Amino acid sequence: MEDKGMRRWFWGAAVLTTWLVLSVGTIVYQKQKLDETERLEYEAAAAVAAWADEFAAWTKMRIAELRVMAGTTAVRSGNDEEALPYLAEERTRHADLPLLGLIGPDGTIVFPDGSSASVKEDGAVPHEADGGGMLYGPVDGPHGETGLVLAFSVERTDGAPGGAVGSFVPLAWVHETFYTYTLTEEQTVYFLAGDAAFRLTEGGGPAEDPGLAGRIGSRDDADSGVIRFERDGEDFLLIYGKAAGTPWTLAAAAPGRLLLASAGSGFWRTAAGFALLDAVLLLLLYVFHQGFASRFRDLKKRLAQMSHAARHDLLTALPNRLQLREALNALIRSHPFSEDRLIGLVLIDLDRFKNVNDALGHNVGDRLLIAAAGQLGAALRQGQRLYRLGGDEFVLLFEALKAPGEGIAEAERVLGRLREPIRLEHHEFIVTGSAGISFYPKHAASGGELLRNADLAMYRAKKLGGGCLVCYDESMVEQTTREVAIEQHLRKAVAEGELALVYQPIQAIAKGKCGLFAEALLRWHSRELGPVRPDLFIPIAESTGLIVEIGEWVLRQACTQLGLWRRSGLPIDRVSVNLSAIQLEQPGFVDTVRTILAETGCDPDGLMLELTESAVISRMDVIARTLRELSDLGILIALDDFGIGYSSLSVLNQLDVDVLKIDRSFISRIHDGSKDRALVKVILSIASLLGIDSIAEGVETEEQLEMLRGMQCTHAQGYLLSKPLDRAEFERYAVRYRNPGLT
Repeated sequence: MEDKGMRRWFWGAAVLTTWLVLSVGTIVYQKQKLDETERLEYEAAAAVAAWADEFAAWTKMRIAELRVMAGTTAVRSGNDEEALPYLAEERTRHADLPLLGLIGPDGTIVFPDGSSASVKEDGAVPHEADGGGMLYGPVDGPHGETGLVLAFSVERTDGAPGGAVGSFVPLAWVHETFYTYTLTEEQTVYFLAGDAAFRLTEGGGPAEDPGLAGRIGSRDDADSGVIRFERDGEDFLLIYGKAAGTPWTLAAAAPGRLLLASAGSGFWRTAAGFALLDAVLLLLLYVFHQGFASRFRDLKKRLAQMSHAARHDLLTALPNRLQLREALNALIRSHPFSEDRLIGLVLIDLDRFKNVNDALGHNVGDRLLIAAAGQLGAALRQGQRLYRLGGDEFVLLFEALKAPGEGIAEAERVLGRLREPIRLEHHEFIVTGSAGISFYPKHAASGGELLRNADLAMYRAKKLGGGCLVCYDESMVEQTTREVAIEQHLRKAVAEGELALVYQPIQAIAKGKCGLFAEALLRWHSRELGPVRPDLFIPIAESTGLIVEIGEWVLRQACTQLGLWRRSGLPIDRVSVNLSAIQLEQPGFVDTVRTILAETGCDPDGLMLELTESAVISRMDVIARTLRELSDLGILIALDDFGIGYSSLSVLNQLDVDVLKIDRSFISRIHDGSKDRALVKVILSIASLLGIDSIAEGVETEEQLEMLRGMQCTHAQGYLLSKPLDRAEFERYAVRYRNPGLT
């Protein structure tokens, strides 16, 4: 009885399923047929519109070419014997071999082969095209074919009426060149001009239905479209597209029955599809009770796999940012019950990892990431978790810490494990990381804030050179906020006139030498922030690229001021301007300097450009080439802060340096011990042997000045001589320097 009941249920369900499938299939087929018809009409309209657009673009191009021909000496001379051969030769230069000729005042176009045609015959539609050209047609061509004439008027050199230069375009050529779309097997392509219609598929003869143009004319607001009309008792479709900038329309007509037949061609495919669907549904009904449990288990397994993929990093298989957020939230919720223990979060960013990808490829980079993740994971202890945020960033999460010192010690231990050598094939890597650590609830009230604070500490570690651990403190937020504010206001400082230059004197101190230089120093007085120290805003300008615009402004102002000083007779031999390595790496920097010198009237020998040794080392090849080009202009090059870098002698060997500036850290200790005095003496000896000048920075006492004179230092700069002065104060200083008796 149970089997019989099941069979009845099955056959009842089968009949109902089949009836539903047939009903839905009929509806779907009708909808598909309607959609397919609309799609075919849309495709046809788009194809004809594209044809019209291509033809319109070609028309504009040919008018432009005719404009060029109309402006040539041969055509403007008014001498047909000179102009017609020129046009015959010009024809051979074009791939489509256009039929070019001269149009006289009577409307006759004469071609180089002696044939002619008239552009003023009945039915020719004149139209002024964009750019000053004229369009005529259709007209009868020189050999009886129907075509168009594109023309551009000629201004003769003798002032006489010049007519125009024209190009005859057969309609048959238009059809062969531009129309490539087949709507149906039975179609007719038309060219419409005004109220006239021509059959392109039959050489351009008049259309059998002169009312075609009128049907499109009733839709002047549409550039393209589909029109249904009846002819000889049969439904037709007319697909048209207007050629922009011309009076012409391109169209194609075909019987509607063919389009409907094409749209309904999918009947058997649809029927077969729904028959298959019916069979599948019946089969499903039969196996449903057997396969349900198995399918449910498979679905559950796949959902588990998807959940795992969403919560783990695909490369390293470590928990990802989503799991980190969930773990942080769970730990914070349970924190009130953890007996005042701390949660520590360490954000690690691998140092210079991008260099590995750039030099060895992403495949090696991925393998190195996996190995680094393995070393970090191997160092974990109970209560410690490792996550990968993405890129080269990892997070360590420490639970139940007794004090910040314990978390810092554990982080240092894990980072030490990270620094162990990693071998990949024939490469050996020492991976270091810049890390920041913050603690909950000491530093943050939420998981997001805890991660943000660790990120701030990590970037502080980056600024310290990397490979170290920095613990978060509140000043980092203040510093970041201050840096953001500085960047926002710095972007408009030049335009709003908030930047200014001050000038610190550099004097010759060697016996028998005299001379006064000025080092241009940048100052910023923000309306919102007040005075901002250069050591705060210059690094931000460099990191954001604003240093390029600001540096050009400084260079222009300094060169302008030196030119004014020299023209007024002040004894200022040279102005010195500091450069950033970013400026030197800019394409066209030398051209910018050359332009500024020319526009300001500043002599190149009056300009000295300073750059630090550390800036040169970053891109020695590029910067050395730029400095050589600047030296060729006559500009002096000074190496600033000399002696504090790690490759000073190699820099001198590779660069054409004119001046060495000794860092103030040596000068401040020159009288304290023999080591600093000996180093200064060595640097000055190097400068003397190389035949270049030297400038001691930070001279603040008479004792320092006399010692430098004794060591043959050529120039000095510092508060002993003068602090940085504004323009007016520096000019008074220069006058006193030239006339010491004046006050």
